Amino acid sequence: MKHLIIGTAGHVDHGKTALIKALTNIDCDTHKEEKERGITINLGFSHLTLPSGDSLGIVDVPGHKDFIKTMVAGAFGIDIVLLVIAADSGIMPQTVEHLKIIEMLGVKKGIIVLNKVDLVDEEMLELAELEIDEFLEGTSLSDAPVLQVSSVTGQGINELVTEISKLFPEVKDKKDSGQFRMYIDRIFNVKGIGFVVTGSVLDGKLETGKDLYLLPGKNKKVKVRNIQRHGDSINEVICGDRAAINLAGLKLDDYHRGMVLSDKVFEDTQMIDATFTLFEENYQIGLWSKVIFYTGTFECAARMHLLDHDTQHPGQTAIVQFHLEKSVCLFNKDKYIIRNSSNDITLGGGDIIDVQPLHHKKRTPKLIESLNDLVGATLESDKLINLIKIGLRKENAPVFPEKIAEKLSIPFEDIIKECEDTEVGSIRTFTVNGRKILVSKDIHSNYYQAVVDLLKEYHQKNTILEEGLETTAFYGKFGFGGNEAGKFYVEALMGIIHDDGIIKKVGTTWALKGHEVKIDQKTRDQLKWVEDIILQVGMDKPNEKDIAAIAVDRKINKDRLKMFLKYLGRKNILIFFEGEFIHATILAKCRKLLLSDLKSKDRGINEKDFRLLINGTKKLVQLVLSIFIAEGIVTKETFYILMTDKGREMVK
Repeated sequence: MKHLIIGTAGHVDHGKTALIKALTNIDCDTHKEEKERGITINLGFSHLTLPSGDSLGIVDVPGHKDFIKTMVAGAFGIDIVLLVIAADSGIMPQTVEHLKIIEMLGVKKGIIVLNKVDLVDEEMLELAELEIDEFLEGTSLSDAPVLQVSSVTGQGINELVTEISKLFPEVKDKKDSGQFRMYIDRIFNVKGIGFVVTGSVLDGKLETGKDLYLLPGKNKKVKVRNIQRHGDSINEVICGDRAAINLAGLKLDDYHRGMVLSDKVFEDTQMIDATFTLFEENYQIGLWSKVIFYTGTFECAARMHLLDHDTQHPGQTAIVQFHLEKSVCLFNKDKYIIRNSSNDITLGGGDIIDVQPLHHKKRTPKLIESLNDLVGATLESDKLINLIKIGLRKENAPVFPEKIAEKLSIPFEDIIKECEDTEVGSIRTFTVNGRKILVSKDIHSNYYQAVVDLLKEYHQKNTILEEGLETTAFYGKFGFGGNEAGKFYVEALMGIIHDDGIIKKVGTTWALKGHEVKIDQKTRDQLKWVEDIILQVGMDKPNEKDIAAIAVDRKINKDRLKMFLKYLGRKNILIFFEGEFIHATILAKCRKLLLSDLKSKDRGINEKDFRLLINGTKKLVQLVLSIFIAEGIVTKETFYILMTDKGREMVK
């Protein structure tokens, strides 16, 4: 069954509410002030059951210029508009304004109701219809039927129901995003029941007993006790329904106007990219403008930044970035309306193309090209692959597809399928440790080349080292310290480059396949000098800073010294332990002296005895003892050093 909503539009006092009452026998003006003033102030709601048995929700909006924000809230999400024009008044300011808003919100189906025909003669009717034809020319309702109706006499009411029945099957079903979403347009407390909220269901479906979140906010859960549609209790509502939902766990303090009910938590924003069409004839938009931003029931002040124009004229469509004063939860492709900062002129509106954009401080040609791609990708639903590409471009790093899926509000499986099935090669997919990873082809190529370049640079600086860089070294070089997907990707990337025959494994490191160790005589002499300096320290712990200070005279800088120390370590001439080092011959001497002494001392010796035994410094004793304990040849209990079984085996 199709679920649709009808909305009214038109100037104040043109008979919208009376028309709805004539159609449904429901009076939408329920507030005392509305009765006293004779105008609609708040949104009104009713429903209409067609002869086919199909039932539509109806939203009656106020026509007064002071209540445009209420009109926008009511018009958001409607499928069919009844544009009501009084025969005795004709086209009026809010007739024009409402039609522009309706068009901007994407409502394409409608009926023109020429109301109050009982108050005019045939000549006036003919003039009114001519005026309407001229008014509608070039608009989305140019082909809409015009019906002569009187809410007082009932003339044309049956014909109106017939026309609605004809339009009903022509309205396309709304696409289900898989996530329930509804703006709250009314909230009230019913004694013995609790809080009830109403709204038009924009996305997804909802069943009784389910949990919902009120967003943006503290992600507090509320539970659905009961659901009503058109006054009847039901178990489920879907996209396109008017719904009244009784919620458990909701407090009035939790709610403020403009919040969304959703069955999933999604990120709020205060910055969005959008298309914007200016339709106010006597207005020109500059590079920066202060405006009032409306979408659904949300309203806030905003600054609007033109991105692809310096100025914008009526009828032009531009790409803009909004900086909102309040947080809001939005989806790409949501519609919006803006008014000027005085809130007395409706300027235009458009489509949201990015709810989590980067801050565009510079309007570069590359940015504008990217934004134009984004417009096409977002507003043309058959270009999911482009949306994914743009999401990856924005991330500028490998990501888990779940992150892209969340930002685009698209199922994870659809993202994977699109990347693997569409335009093979434009997006690379990898599976590491059971996790899928996405990266754009261009960025992958950049990382591939970066690995080669970094290894080449490393070998040029470390010509005497056979090994290259550890896999983990690339985490930092690529900025993946906190990016788990990036770390997984590096694992896959190194495997790919290895399989391509570009790099080789040397121990736990990666080196270029063609890399060969080269040691000239000058280097050999410098290596021998470094080794001798370390040996000269004797029974004191070597200090790299001290060695570096005197190495300058030998034209050995810090980087070259580090290379020499690494080389000596790889050759087991130096023994490294927790960032410190010692010459292997000194360590062997200390090991032999200690084990020989402990062989005859079951109770062990203390550190002071050991220091006297080797005639070494405290720092050296602490270093060699730590190495021996790590080797498992001695243990330390309280103040005493004891030999282990492994140590005894060494002195047999």
